[in-house]
Amino acid sequence: MNQYNLTMEQITAYRTWLSGEEKSAGTIEKYLRDIGAFARWLKGAPVSKDRTSEWKTHLLAQGYAPVTINSMLAALNGLFHFLGWDECRSKFLRIQRRLFREERRELTRGEYDRLLETARSLGRERLALVMETLCATGIRVSEVRYITVEAARAGRAEISLKGKIRTILLPQKLCRKLRKYARKNKIASGEIFLTRS
Repeated sequence: MNQYNLTMEQITAYRTWLSGEEKSAGTIEKYLRDIGAFARWLKGAPVSKDRTSEWKTHLLAQGYAPVTINSMLAALNGLFHFLGWDECRSKFLRIQRRLFREERRELTRGEYDRLLETARSLGRERLALVMETLCATGIRVSEVRYITVEAARAGRAEISLKGKIRTILLPQKLCRKLRKYARKNKIASGEIFLTRS
């Protein structure tokens, strides 16, 4: 079995390679921070698959969340692949995804209706319509900008985030409300909820 020793020169070369791959500065910083944590934990010992697995167990014992551990392993596995040390790579922790949110985190129909009624009674028509749009479509707050006059006419919005594009269908009743709101506020095209700042 080969013996691998991690050096600063290798880590520096990996940083240069990540930069050449157009990774963001934040990603590079995180990867190097995670690799540095592994190197400090090693205390100069040779790298092996067993040592990588022990580090994974150590992180679990330290109370790190499985998702965090997997992100740290991704940084390490990327370095090992770059160095040609694929035999040192460790498998990710298996995480069972929750299919549904916990009920206590969801609004009841009564709570939702009260929120809308409160917004309307305070003259906050825009806020009420934003809440209706979020609840009717399941989009995130950061995706509200994709709700445009054109989307309300077409009955669907094309959402493009992080290199992924997905289509969200807009219910007809919501489309009518969105078009009416746009007409009332003299919004002929583009974002319906664009703030005037």
